Amino acid sequence: MGAPGPAIRASIVLALVLTLLAPDPAIASPELSDARDSRPPAPAGAGLCVFETKGDYIHVSTSAWEASGHGWWINVNCNATAAIVTVQLQQHVNGGWTDAGSAGKATVRSGGGAGSRSTGRAACNTNAVTAWRSVIDVDVLNVLDSPSTLTTGSRNIRCRH
Repeated sequence: MGAPGPAIRASIVLALVLTLLAPDPAIASPELSDARDSRPPAPAGAGLCVFETKGDYIHVSTSAWEASGHGWWINVNCNATAAIVTVQLQQHVNGGWTDAGSAGKATVRSGGGAGSRSTGRAACNTNAVTAWRSVIDVDVLNVLDSPSTLTTGSRNIRCRH
């Protein structure tokens, strides 16, 4: 097994930073005693959650004339069985990347494949060749994880939103 990929390294680094920066509840600071953390508490024994974020190339759907892209996650050692996966499609127009269509958001199990992935979609308004990519965010349920996202490689398809 080779060295971990960038997504795993980013998750590891962020988890370590969050662990080091977390306040020690045994040392209460009077000026911060009324502060509230909006995040839910981590489950007992929560530690480093390592996973991989995955996505496919954007393609024109065979069931409808629309751009489509999928996102999923691969659990490496997280103490979790599901994650919320969000897939936002982007098209390259007028010299920049812009969000297109509505983001796909689904709670899925690790692994990918039908039933275990989220799908972003954007209707094709013309068949102009356009570069597309997706931005995928994985939020593992009940576990502190990296806020990093995966941006897939771009691909030219005959579809412009």
